[in-house]
Amino acid sequence: MPAGKRLHKIVEVLAKRCEADGKKSELTELRDPFVLGAWLILGQHAKRNGQARAYEALRRAKGTSPGMLLDLAADKLALICQMAGPYEDARAKDLYAYADSIEEKCGQDFGRVFKKPLAEARKFLETDLRKPHAFADFLLLYGGGFPVFPVETRVARVVTRLGLAKAKSEKELDDKTYRALQKALESQGPRSAEWLTRAHGLLYQHGTDTCHATAPACERCPLAGECLYVKKHPPPKPAGAGVYSHAGRDVAVQAARSSRSSRPV
Repeated sequence: MPAGKRLHKIVEVLAKRCEADGKKSELTELRDPFVLGAWLILGQHAKRNGQARAYEALRRAKGTSPGMLLDLAADKLALICQMAGPYEDARAKDLYAYADSIEEKCGQDFGRVFKKPLAEARKFLETDLRKPHAFADFLLLYGGGFPVFPVETRVARVVTRLGLAKAKSEKELDDKTYRALQKALESQGPRSAEWLTRAHGLLYQHGTDTCHATAPACERCPLAGECLYVKKHPPPKPAGAGVYSHAGRDVAVQAARSSRSSRPV
C-alpha cells in the first residue's frame, strides 16, 4: 500500500478507536501558544497520565500566562510539577525560564510571533527561545496553524514502529533524522494545518495511551497486525482463555482465586 494511503488508513483506524472509547485527543482544546509550551514541558519524563494531571493543576492555579506563571510560588509550582512525575525541580526550572524568556522578549503578546511568516516564527522559537525542533513545530502547528508536522518523542515512536518512517532510534533524534522523519510524514498527506493537526493529534494520543516506550499495550492496539515492533517483540502466548500473560495477569489471578474458592472445603 502506498505510504500516503497507509497513513490515511492508520489515522482513520485511530479515529474510530477514539470514537469507540469516547475519547478526544488531549490536544483538542489547547491552542494558546504559551499553554502549549507549558504542556510540553510538563510532559517531559512524565508518568502516564501525569502530564494531564499536572496541566489541570497548573490551570487551576492560574499559571497559564507568562506573568501569572512567574507569580506562582516556587513550592506551589514544584507540587504541580511533582504530579507529572520525577525530575519536578528541573521541570519547574524549565517552566520559569520559559515564561521569563517569553515575557522578556514578547511581553504578554506571545501570539504576535505566530503572525510572522513560518521561517521567521520558527527562527524565533528555535534561536531566541532556544527550543528544539519538535517543541517549536508543536507550537507552530497547534498555536499558529502552520502546516508542519511535529515529530516529538511519542509520535516518533509510533511512526517508526509502524514503519511509516525510518530512524535509527525512536528516542533520540538528531537534526538530520528529525527533518527526514518530518519530510516523510508531511509528504504522506495534504499539507493543510487541519489534516496535520488531526493526524498528529491521533498519533500523539496513541503514543500516550497505548504505544508506550516500555511495556506497550500491544494486546489492545488496533494496529498491532502491521506493527514492526510487535513482529520483533511478539506478546507472550496466551496463559489461558485467550489472555496475554503480561496484560491479563489480574484476570488470571482472579480466575485462579475463583477456582480455589469453588473447591470443596
